[in-house]
Amino acid sequence: MKEEVPHLSENNNGQLLTPDEVAKHLQVTAEQIRSLIRRGHLPATNVGAGSKRPLYRISQQALDDFLKGRQQLNTHIPKKKFKQLSPIPDFFPGLK
Repeated sequence: MKEEVPHLSENNNGQLLTPDEVAKHLQVTAEQIRSLIRRGHLPATNVGAGSKRPLYRISQQALDDFLKGRQQLNTHIPKKKFKQLSPIPDFFPGLK
């Protein structure tokens, strides 16, 4: 059973969201959202053609797809198995 991701607003009507709006909704910083965009994890459109800093906008569909991809179905994290190391040889057995 797939859980539906809640929308930022019920009357979004295809509007594009700013990184600040998305950040507020996800309770993270806008810089974290911009980082996800720059790394290619969250699709966005740069509407600031010609400006020094990109003006990103995120569609609700892109946000929904991103969140669905980030859902963890299995919250159990297996313990790491460490390789058993051989004992360190005593090079100076007479010294204690």
